[in-house]
Amino acid sequence: MERPALSPDAASPRPVHRLARVPTAYWVAAAVVGYAVVSFTFAWLRVLNFGLDTWDAGIYMQALWSTGHGHPFWEAADYETGGFSSLLQVHSVFLFYLLVPLYSEFPSPLTLLAVQSIVVAIAAVPLYLLARDLTGSDRWGLFAAIAYLAWMPTLASNLYDFHSEAFLPVEVFTVVLLWHRGRYGVGFLVAVLAFLTFELAPILLVFVGVMFLIPGLPSLRRWGSALRASLPLRSRLGTLVRDVRRGLATRRALASIALILASAAAYGLLLVVREQYLSGWLGIGPFPSNPVGYVVGANPAGLQLSWTYLEFSFGAKVEAWLVFLALLGFVPLLAPRALVISIPWLVFSFFSGNANYVDFGFQYGFIVACGLLPAFVFGLVPLARWVDGRTAAERARIRGSEIAAWSSAVEMSSGRRRRRTFALAAGCGVLLAINVALSPVDPLLYGAPYGSAYSFSYTPAPGYQAVEKLAALVPAGAYVLATDDLFPFVANDVNAYSFLYAPNQHPLLPFNATNEPTYVLISWSRTYLLPTWIETALYDPAVYGLRGIVWSTPEGAVVLFELRYTGPAAAFDSAPEILGTYFGGSAPLSGIFSGAIYPGGAGYLAALPSDPGGEAVVSTPGEEGLVWSGPGVNLPPGNYSIRLAVSVWAWNAAAPPTTGTEILTVDSNVWPLADWYDQSFTYGELRDGSSLVGSGPWTTIEFNVTVPTPSLGFEVRGYSLGLAAVVAIGSLTIAPA
Repeated sequence: MERPALSPDAASPRPVHRLARVPTAYWVAAAVVGYAVVSFTFAWLRVLNFGLDTWDAGIYMQALWSTGHGHPFWEAADYETGGFSSLLQVHSVFLFYLLVPLYSEFPSPLTLLAVQSIVVAIAAVPLYLLARDLTGSDRWGLFAAIAYLAWMPTLASNLYDFHSEAFLPVEVFTVVLLWHRGRYGVGFLVAVLAFLTFELAPILLVFVGVMFLIPGLPSLRRWGSALRASLPLRSRLGTLVRDVRRGLATRRALASIALILASAAAYGLLLVVREQYLSGWLGIGPFPSNPVGYVVGANPAGLQLSWTYLEFSFGAKVEAWLVFLALLGFVPLLAPRALVISIPWLVFSFFSGNANYVDFGFQYGFIVACGLLPAFVFGLVPLARWVDGRTAAERARIRGSEIAAWSSAVEMSSGRRRRRTFALAAGCGVLLAINVALSPVDPLLYGAPYGSAYSFSYTPAPGYQAVEKLAALVPAGAYVLATDDLFPFVANDVNAYSFLYAPNQHPLLPFNATNEPTYVLISWSRTYLLPTWIETALYDPAVYGLRGIVWSTPEGAVVLFELRYTGPAAAFDSAPEILGTYFGGSAPLSGIFSGAIYPGGAGYLAALPSDPGGEAVVSTPGEEGLVWSGPGVNLPPGNYSIRLAVSVWAWNAAAPPTTGTEILTVDSNVWPLADWYDQSFTYGELRDGSSLVGSGPWTTIEFNVTVPTPSLGFEVRGYSLGLAAVVAIGSLTIAPA
């Protein structure tokens, strides 16, 4: 029998048709793998751009490393700030015992970032399965998975260091999926894993149980009809009570009640264990009597919640939650019952005084996802029905594969259905594009005033490998104190400690002016955080010697000091070119000098006609005090000649200062040493013999400095001494002596 000839389309299917034949599960797998690769790549770039610090990558690195070396989850940061002897006293991260062997084998921040990217990506799978179950469509499931992966807070939270909150979405999503499928036994096992991951998990799962206890729309309609029936009130109430009792007797209702009770009990049990029993079980220090930073408890005070905090950044809190919803197209609002899961974090964020809880680029976006993404998936159901346009009976007649169902839908589509499908697809595309554009992936948002996740760029910064080599000079087991931006370089040791991220703090350190740490690792950008006792000791040759330096990083120069070291300083990269002339510039926002002459409190920038180049820094008429400082450059050892172009004139030409009146003091030093140069000048000296009134000439002040060892933050300062004269500096030149 002769076979019928194939149509051109059948013989050579179009690319779009070939793509349509790829099983949707493959697309989901590709999205999961793609997200994991992309998120890990950007996390790696953050590492190379010095994006990690003590809080929180350094904490988890040290906790896991310490556990593998016999010190259960010891980390110095929470000990210093709150007196905790283990991370387990701060967070219920018992599940992380499973990570200890992996981290012991590969003790690198990249290990934790890879694990986090994988875990966050896998959370898309239960969402895909849930959406597929609810809508009966693989394609809606695929959209749910992609929407979660592309949702801006997902990546923004993923890129901020490493956090236990990153494990919550996959656990909560899986419990919701298993409860929907009636797999309650397995769901309880996943719930237990969530309990052992983070202390907030039990509260979230309480509300998952509440969500499945809330009656659906059919039950509410049935109850409403019963109450409106033309029967005696007693009969109507009796019918309603019997219906409610039957509903509560179902497996789902009983399992949900059990989940609520088990979750509430788990929260209380974790609290008691951490505060009363953990120290004895693990052989660690007792729970601190004043646990600073410990945000957990059985009352509002323990949770640091207050009515007074409601007005704190209230507008920002409302705006943040609206943005969270808007980035999901407000679809979660179509499933109000599922939004119940968001209630605990919504309430917590509004009654807390910590604005970071609703900021983008912090780990708390994972918690928001636990509530909004299940609601988003349930909200897809009415959208799917609206697009399909069929009745329930019509949808039930479509059987077979997903491809067949899709083809049937296309063939049977009315023009209205096609328009709805196109409109929804276009809207989804725009929504995904907006999410990507607002995420840290967008290079236009580098340094955006959101969370820490936005502090990196595509281009790796210089100096990272050099700092790794510098930190490697610290022997294993040696006591080292590092600034918070460098702590991850030394975190894999129980004797590593961190400076705090804010000045004028008093951390619990085993060091003081008579018991100094063996090594001190600091960056120039964090020198303002150092207490006085360590500053005075670092450049005292009787106490510390400079062990090594990395000249150029995003954090400025990085230096390592060693107690009683007398050898030469090792340089791990080339010193920057500092010889040249510096002119006036705007003061940097960070307060860290970067190579210019900056106005002080008694100075301002001005363009003078005779200025030798660039803007001059001029003293404010009638004010005394600091006129300028700068350039704040780091000097290699050597002899230098410093030349300043200075001009002075009378503020009031009718009453000029006398020639012997001191009007300017110039001093110079490097951080944190005493002045290398300190000299006062009279009005006559700086007028250079010209008339005492009118705009004066540019006079050169010159002096030499000798730098015996690599030094940080060389600057020259000028102070106005009198009210009768105006002082201006036009340039500062550093040249070989």
